[in-house]
Amino acid sequence: MVAAVVLLTVIMGLGLGLLLFADNQQKASTREQASEAAFNVAEAALNAQVGQLSRKWPREATEMPEVCTSSASTETNDCPSPTDLKLDPNTGSTTCSGTDAWGSPLSNHWTTYVRQEGESSLFNATEVQPKPAYAASEAGGLWVRSVGVVQCHPVAVITLVTRQRVSLRFPQDAISGNWFQVTNNGNKTIVNRQGNAPEAAPVSMRCESPPSGGCEQYAPPPKEPVYPQITENPTSSSTTLTAGELETLKSEAKASKTFYSLTAPYHCPTSMNELEGVKLSTGARAPVYIEGCGGLSINANGEANCTASKPTEPESPGFLVIANGTLELSGTSTYCGVVYAANLQKSSGAVVKLQGKTTVVGGIVVDGAGGIEFGSSGASGSNEANLVFDSLAIHNLTISAGAAATRNSFRILPAGQ
Repeated sequence: MVAAVVLLTVIMGLGLGLLLFADNQQKASTREQASEAAFNVAEAALNAQVGQLSRKWPREATEMPEVCTSSASTETNDCPSPTDLKLDPNTGSTTCSGTDAWGSPLSNHWTTYVRQEGESSLFNATEVQPKPAYAASEAGGLWVRSVGVVQCHPVAVITLVTRQRVSLRFPQDAISGNWFQVTNNGNKTIVNRQGNAPEAAPVSMRCESPPSGGCEQYAPPPKEPVYPQITENPTSSSTTLTAGELETLKSEAKASKTFYSLTAPYHCPTSMNELEGVKLSTGARAPVYIEGCGGLSINANGEANCTASKPTEPESPGFLVIANGTLELSGTSTYCGVVYAANLQKSSGAVVKLQGKTTVVGGIVVDGAGGIEFGSSGASGSNEANLVFDSLAIHNLTISAGAAATRNSFRILPAGQ
């Protein structure tokens, strides 16, 4: 009997040990599963927040919330969209106690933070956490910190996001359209298609059913309103930019507060100052985008995007986009940059007109069947033409390609960060 009792005790001890081992393994497996699920939630929220930054890069602290949560996220507040994160593994109660290192309640399924990059390229929670949720410089980056919580188990991940810009595909022409006309009868240069470039830029006209006066209407030499005299006439495309590229430029202009429209809360520009684009740290300027203003006429003095000491050699020319409607510039004014009329209203008349002592230093492009009309009565300042070609204006054209996580910046944060 004693032997049986001893043997039974040993067997019971082994059984209890096995039960305890199995229980610990089950708990460890549960914790690991919760940790992996929380990591997946955090990574999904992180990617969704990067997607929002790609759609709209903030320029002011008030343009983007510093903290986004699963309970406050909407389709329009620049937080991760609920539809992007609808496959949430949190199916039970979310009455967890405590907070994560940055103060987010563990009852939140996920939380994202956007902060400006610190002085160091490496993430430092103490340095980064107090910063605003925008980059003061176009070249600066934004840290995105994301916390996922599953079964009250938090996982925090971070990555550094930077804005991407690419050169815009654009014709290297002095003027491009379906037709153009010079109405001035004086013996002077109206279109200087060489400017400061080593070679004269082309004049590209499509000549598809032009007005009765012809495709290129101007007096021949010795008046020579187009200098150097046109010796070739390459054909340009009737559509310069795609609908997607126009939409991107429109979004950039809205972010830069250089979007104009007749629809409230916007307004149509009335001065040359309003045609000046916001200067970026890259040296280029954000676009000025106009739509729905109909026949826009600006008769004013002043300059836009020009260098005061050298108005015919701008250091940072701009990009003016007229989506639909027409534009007439007059008065004693100078616009430095590219004027692009998408002509979405499909006009066959004059879409861009330069009158009076107005000078464009850059280039003019009109899509579709629309034309360009020059009627200078004398140039502004020392200029002698309505148009002076500037190659830098076209070479500087860039467009946002969204935002992307910086390589090797993603990592899982330890507790306390």
